[in-house]
Amino acid sequence: MLGAAETDIPGNADPHRVNRSHFLHARPVERLPDEWQHEITTHGEGTARVRCYWLPIGSEAQVWGRRGRFLAALVRKRIVAYVTRERELLVFEHAGMTQLPAGRIDAHESLEEGLLRELEEETGLTAVRMVRELAGPGEHAGLFGQGAHENHAFCAVSDSDTLDAWTHRVTGAGSDLGHVYHCRWVPLDECPPLWGKPDPLVEKLRRSITEE
Repeated sequence: MLGAAETDIPGNADPHRVNRSHFLHARPVERLPDEWQHEITTHGEGTARVRCYWLPIGSEAQVWGRRGRFLAALVRKRIVAYVTRERELLVFEHAGMTQLPAGRIDAHESLEEGLLRELEEETGLTAVRMVRELAGPGEHAGLFGQGAHENHAFCAVSDSDTLDAWTHRVTGAGSDLGHVYHCRWVPLDECPPLWGKPDPLVEKLRRSITEE
């Protein structure tokens, strides 16, 4: 949630007071409703009732005036990991769908640090080497639609000997903590739909490996 607090500070050269705005990032300490009414006191004109609600944070979000200038700073980065060994792709089964390791980057992390952390938390793999960015935010949004996060897809290579399939209990501090993921390697040429849909980046990855 983005908040704005205005403080009146006397000007030295101007007899009138000057408004100086401070923009803050805050989170509620308790669960709030999706929408509510709030009564505010206007400047010498009595009270007014305003409608408060939650607005999804994204590049398409529009907020009036200066209050909307810093919404982009709240858009968090998210990585999606396309990890291969030979011509196989690492996936896991969860909630009835085949998925890839993915997650949001913490404020103090680089993209590579976040990718390696998410891989370890969701699959247990640690000997992984990032190769290159497979798709940046613009290409990802063009393929999958504009989401709430800035998505970065990376291809990486597993440098360790692993089983063909294994189960892993998710670690870390995310909402999926404690979930059990069924991890496995699948041939790139036979990759199932990811998150319920064919993934065009799998074909891009397959072509790039073929051309190397």
